Amino acid sequence: MEKKGTAAKPFEGALQKKPFGPYDKGFNFKYDSVTLLMIAVVCFIQTLVLAYFYEPYHFLSGGVTGVAMLVNYLTSLPKWVVMIALNIPIGLAGIKHQGWKFVIFSFIATILYSLFFELPIIRQIAQSGGLGDGNAMLSAMVGAAIIGVTGAPIVRRGATLGGIDVISVIISRKLSIQIGSINICFNLIIMTVLGFFYGIETALLSMLAMFVCNTAFNFAMRGVNHTMSVFIISEEWDEIAPHVMQDMHRGVTYIHAEGAYTGQPRKLVYCLVKTTELAKLKKIVKDHDPNALFSVIETTEVVGRGFGMMN
Repeated sequence: MEKKGTAAKPFEGALQKKPFGPYDKGFNFKYDSVTLLMIAVVCFIQTLVLAYFYEPYHFLSGGVTGVAMLVNYLTSLPKWVVMIALNIPIGLAGIKHQGWKFVIFSFIATILYSLFFELPIIRQIAQSGGLGDGNAMLSAMVGAAIIGVTGAPIVRRGATLGGIDVISVIISRKLSIQIGSINICFNLIIMTVLGFFYGIETALLSMLAMFVCNTAFNFAMRGVNHTMSVFIISEEWDEIAPHVMQDMHRGVTYIHAEGAYTGQPRKLVYCLVKTTELAKLKKIVKDHDPNALFSVIETTEVVGRGFGMMN
């Protein structure tokens, strides 16, 4: 018979085992194997996109890959030489700030990029690719969107594709600045050099492509199902809050407030929900108080308690 006072707390056993997260520095064979497979697929797709949509028009990608492409345009030096040479010091910086696993993923991505760029099929595509004369802008937009969207899942799994992304992730985690915005600052210099050698139009199209790429990346990082902060002002707060917790399994916080006109104390119901959950939340509020004030604010980032992993 269990002694009095020794009963286990609810969910205590479940809390003892911490789930593996993408930013854990240790290795997890199952999780990290999937990440490596994704890196290989994304590297191949992006190499194909750069060869088909970018190189025929002398556009540049961002970061170290962009530098390697620029040097290749000007000197015909193989891209892999520049990529590996520049990624060595960046990798050393990554070891200090992010650990070995993060750097290993980045190094593998760099090697894959270097290998894929030298594949005969990639070279053939680079020579005969593009959407044809007069379609340079369309080529830049399509290629940039694909690169941006495909890069986001890698970062969400705690890895990068190497190069400037390593530095960008370090800065992003320290200053909470979006990675895409950081990359734009890094890439302005190489775009200026591109414009000097290939003309202002090529440089501007490359910069426009970079903007599309970073916008697509940031959108993919956030996902379609955004998180919303909801404030509910209602006299029936004690009826609404339990239904939100029971029916939607979302936490609720009471915020004590006071009406400026009436001077009467009241409670605001505050909760975080996904976009797809808004309709259900509105129904709960309407069923209990059709006159309630319902304020919805789109939230840039939420971490913890079912919304995201703290990086």
